[in-house]
Amino acid sequence: MRTVAVGIDVGHLDAKGLDLVALDSDRRILRSIRSLRDLDQLVGIVEGLEPAVVCIDSPSQWAEADRRRPAERELTRRGINLYTTPSEDRAGAFHRWMRDGFRVYAALAPRYPRYTGGDVRGKAAEYYPHAAAVALAGQVGDFASKVPIRRRLLADHGVDERALLGPDQVDAALGALTGLIALEGRHTWVGEGKDALVLPVPALPEKFRRASACRPRQEPGYRAPARVGRQDPARPPCLCGCGQTPGRLQLRFMPGHDHRVNPATGRRWNGLP
Repeated sequence: MRTVAVGIDVGHLDAKGLDLVALDSDRRILRSIRSLRDLDQLVGIVEGLEPAVVCIDSPSQWAEADRRRPAERELTRRGINLYTTPSEDRAGAFHRWMRDGFRVYAALAPRYPRYTGGDVRGKAAEYYPHAAAVALAGQVGDFASKVPIRRRLLADHGVDERALLGPDQVDAALGALTGLIALEGRHTWVGEGKDALVLPVPALPEKFRRASACRPRQEPGYRAPARVGRQDPARPPCLCGCGQTPGRLQLRFMPGHDHRVNPATGRRWNGLP
């Protein structure tokens, strides 16, 4: 009997929408969908695929007031950085995609209740593409090479990543792969209760080491990422090193890119999403 896992990459439902990828136990892509905005349609697609697990790239609830989610705290302790889920009273416009993620969990809950650790079968499990990629690679890679690294990891695990259009489908496929590996019992998780987040390895090291920033450039076939965004010599570029130019002179970062710099040292985090 065919085993199916679905991965869902969450974006704003009224803008980018959701990306969905379904893989079978042979790592074949059964379905890939971009920019899905209707939750009823999502439920119908998932029910038609009958996956054994659905992995969702989003938290399922807000953090408690003045506390970090245990899963996020545990990942950070092991060297994996991520956007922190705030308590509801501290949520802003940036966190709208999290609200939409909560809606995805709620829509799927009658068939796929929230994963709380242990066996993933029949659950909607939170996953995090960056954490999954770090776990599979065994190290934190260079941020500029995150998509090629994730595509290579998918290919190494038998997924034809060439059929995936764009980074959001890559991340959705990484969620489906995480689900398949978990169904095989080769997984672990961080957090507890509805905070649990699944990872596609049986155990985690105490601390993931960081790859040298120049290491990917030494690999055969490596091409430096294209510099994107408007370049204006009158304005300094974004301090995270992405090559883009903030829209106003007084801005030091592109929106959201300040999270890529360690405020304690001024150095870039190499492994952020």
